[in-house]
Amino acid sequence: MNTARVDKVYMELVRKFPLVPLRDKAEFQEAVKVMKRLAYRRGTLTSGEADYLAVLGDLISQYERRLPRLAKKMTPQEALAYLMEISGLAQTDLVDCVGHKSNLSAFLSGQRGLSKRAACRLANYFKVSPALFLENE
Repeated sequence: MNTARVDKVYMELVRKFPLVPLRDKAEFQEAVKVMKRLAYRRGTLTSGEADYLAVLGDLISQYERRLPRLAKKMTPQEALAYLMEISGLAQTDLVDCVGHKSNLSAFLSGQRGLSKRAACRLANYFKVSPALFLENE
């Protein structure tokens, strides 16, 4: 371990939320909260905070990969609703991904599909495949 790179802010983050594999939904949800707090400050993070955020993001991804593979059983709307729920997100949090809140509302209610562009943006946001949000053709 390169101790020269480990700063006090990094160690304080580790004390508050240790960088260990996430074992349950509660740990996952807390990790997402910590990640969001840091991500909102992305341009002003110290190098230690940025390193912590990168590792925390990897731990969150590892946890999500262990979740049951329900994608084939879910509709695109159910998949997005599920991802929003486990991430603690509201529709307004995803407006930038889909363009307008009304588009997202119509999609979630099954009244319309998503554009490929919106599906790609959501996929990038959640780190999943865009196919998850597109109807099988």
